[in-house]
Amino acid sequence: MGYIFILGYILLVGVATFLMKVTLKNLSPYQLNFLMGVGMFITGLPAVLIAHRSLKIPVKELPAGILIGTMMAVGSILYVLALNKLSASVASVLAATYVGVVVVLSIIFLKEGFDALKILGIVLTFVGSLLLVYKS
Repeated sequence: MGYIFILGYILLVGVATFLMKVTLKNLSPYQLNFLMGVGMFITGLPAVLIAHRSLKIPVKELPAGILIGTMMAVGSILYVLALNKLSASVASVLAATYVGVVVVLSIIFLKEGFDALKILGIVLTFVGSLLLVYKS
């Protein structure tokens, strides 16, 4: 089921990124980011209510959740600003390299192991990303 969720994510974020570039012709990056936040609230609130039947969140998790939300919001603003200045293909490829940060942090703090084949895959992903944006 996890792979189905990821495929949905890839499709939706890919189409949304394309539409973001088109929409930036008439909206500022800040207006677009605000509307994205509204959309997230409109979909997130019912999702929490359906999944948990309440809006109750463990108090001890609030600081981490707020920090994560703030980081994602600032990252989203930075991405939309970049998308406003770069082509959609370059911005999206470069943005996808955040995976490297996740991998390094996962190895260090979560003690996730990566064998030679996985490391090769990660390296090839970055090389492929660089080739896609080369001379852009």
